[in-house]
Amino acid sequence: MSTKSKKTSFLVDFHLILRIIKLAKPHKSTAYIALLFTILATILAPIRPLLVQYTLDYPIANKDVEGITIFSSFILIHLILNSIVVFGNTYISNLLGQKVIEDLRMRVYRHILSLNSRFFDKSKVGMLVTRSVSDVETISSFFSQGFISIVGDLAQIITVLIVMFYSSWQLTIISLCVLPLLIIASNFFRKGVRKSFQTVREKVSQMNSFVQEQIVGMEVVQVFGKQNQEYEKFEKINFEHKEANKRSIFYYAIYFPIVEILSSLALALIIFWTISYPTEASVGLISAFILYISLIFRPIRFIADRFNTMQMGMVSSNRIFELLDDDSEVEQSGSRILTNINGEIDFNHVTFSYERGVTVLNDLNFSVQAGKSLAIVGATGAGKSSIINLITRLYDCQDGEILIDGVDVKELDLNSLRKQVGVVLQDVFLFAGSVGENINLKNSAISAQQMKDAAKKIGAYGFIKKLDGGFNYEVMERGVTLSGGQRQLISFVRAMAANPRVLIMDEATSSVDSETEEIIQKAIKKLMVNRTSIIVAHRLSTIREADSILVLEKGSVAEIGNHKELMAKKGMYFTLFQKQFDSIE
Repeated sequence: MSTKSKKTSFLVDFHLILRIIKLAKPHKSTAYIALLFTILATILAPIRPLLVQYTLDYPIANKDVEGITIFSSFILIHLILNSIVVFGNTYISNLLGQKVIEDLRMRVYRHILSLNSRFFDKSKVGMLVTRSVSDVETISSFFSQGFISIVGDLAQIITVLIVMFYSSWQLTIISLCVLPLLIIASNFFRKGVRKSFQTVREKVSQMNSFVQEQIVGMEVVQVFGKQNQEYEKFEKINFEHKEANKRSIFYYAIYFPIVEILSSLALALIIFWTISYPTEASVGLISAFILYISLIFRPIRFIADRFNTMQMGMVSSNRIFELLDDDSEVEQSGSRILTNINGEIDFNHVTFSYERGVTVLNDLNFSVQAGKSLAIVGATGAGKSSIINLITRLYDCQDGEILIDGVDVKELDLNSLRKQVGVVLQDVFLFAGSVGENINLKNSAISAQQMKDAAKKIGAYGFIKKLDGGFNYEVMERGVTLSGGQRQLISFVRAMAANPRVLIMDEATSSVDSETEEIIQKAIKKLMVNRTSIIVAHRLSTIREADSILVLEKGSVAEIGNHKELMAKKGMYFTLFQKQFDSIE
């Protein structure tokens, strides 16, 4: 590596440290108090050895009882003050770290909420969990156990050295003879632990991703009898995590004894020098230097570890800043607000792809008049769900335009747009919480009475009322305590309660039994009244009454018309309908 590269790397780290420190800017008062305690700790550090030295050399040497009492009181006062300062320094620095990560975690989560679907398509959930929780937590240690502690330790070492040189430059030089060996050992320890800690962080991220994926897909794992294989995969990741921790433990186990040996060696050198030159140092001075050695070697012992803590905070913060700085996948909201819309939808020459080179929709053109219904049918992969994703702007098309009431959706405020569009998906996701919270999604504008009325219109009030607690019934994560039909009905109530002008239903009846489907079909008819409706359907028998039917083939319009017109054409729709009818027969 060139010198230029090294300098650049150093500067990058320096700017990263400054950026982390700036995170504490909203909490200046707490930071200043932490700095004040650090300064007080630095000032108090060399006072006790000086008090001990003076007490031994004068009151004790002269058998001055009154003097011994006075200086013993000073030492006791110093110990109390020092304890208070240590407590304050520890508490305030940790408090600062917690305040910083509270703000940062909210900032990270707010940024994640602003990202579009493309980002989530290519990002692992476990990685995002690690960034939001574990990595942010590490930055707390940067303040509480890293940067502030290092500054305090260095200040203490410098202050004590100044006092030592002032007291006796000979004893100071003798005490520092072992310092080169200590620096070499500390550097070896720092590099080794940093490398092992980085591996630990990587393995933690891998474990989070793996466990999250396996738990979500546990049903598939168990049905196909893959428990042993998945266990072996996890065992490998867990073993690598353990080995990385073992390496860090090894460095700690070898480093701390070395520091103790070198500290004892420095003490031995002082004693040897004192024996060789008995008239050069008093008992008080020797005792003071024994305490000075502890005051120097103790922070040096921990400074390498704290430096690694700070570096781990920098590694984590770098990952977090990379996420926050990447605004390429942030949803771009327009400024126009939708209030009372008619619901006319136009697709004009729309071309769309999830990945470059793989076109999903190709020069697509169709219109839906306000208050009318459009059913979309086609083979798997024809682009049916992609049309829904474009209307709700989960994705943006590469070419063409999508208009609502003549306005390009890209010009519309996202929240305003999505409040006007109700979506009922095939795979209903319910959050852990009450049935009511899953209906109104904690929107205070939707009252309990509105939810009750919506449930009655849909035909879901009966089963909700029978639940233990009714609308207050606690739904487990992903709604596992409810049947598929019940979850689907709740999603319809959710859409009805929101009262959207545009209704989108994506395979809404494909995963329910015939009895529930009958209820849902009645619910669909009620929902569609005076609303622009787009229905993605697998069961063609459910869309006969749609005002128009769009038949997709490989992302293009194959046919469009109502049921009678398309059946009369005896084209692609006719063939699909006949196949389904024959399979039912």
